Amino acid sequence: MKLQIIAQLLGLGAMASLFMSYQQTERRKLIAGKLCADLFWTAHYLCLGAYGGMIPNFVGIFRELVFINREQKKWANFMFWPIVFILLNWGLGIRSFKAPINILPIAASTFVTLSLWLRKPKLTKIISVPVSVVFLIYDLFVGSYVGVVNESIAIFSIFLYFIKEGVTSHDKE
Repeated sequence: MKLQIIAQLLGLGAMASLFMSYQQTERRKLIAGKLCADLFWTAHYLCLGAYGGMIPNFVGIFRELVFINREQKKWANFMFWPIVFILLNWGLGIRSFKAPINILPIAASTFVTLSLWLRKPKLTKIISVPVSVVFLIYDLFVGSYVGVVNESIAIFSIFLYFIKEGVTSHDKE
């Protein structure tokens, strides 16, 4: 029971990090928020014993550490990085496969990797909507109550960003 409570508290930290990241207009800040969220989600899913969700978030920590440096470091800009992280996710996912539901977060992570590699935060946010829907389904199956709330709020947060952006761009005209 204590582990379940700890898991949900860690999920709240992840949720706050993601909400803030989706409100960012700068790619680097968006990825920094995602990095913080991945740290929390890794611990959250570990406490739940939901390794299908833990793996992509664990790999995501390293992915974000590379992707956040794309503009400053030449080594972080090579195209092989997204391929490495996608293959690593699938390899670890297959290695730890226990149930078909575990494929959902691994597949979603493929799209997260591609969206974070892009240089346009708007595209990252658009791709994040179906990713959140997939994680919402996974969270229902593994008992991640805060994950269900998080994905719902993430979808809302992304839509809020686009509404806010639409109003702002409308005001500029």
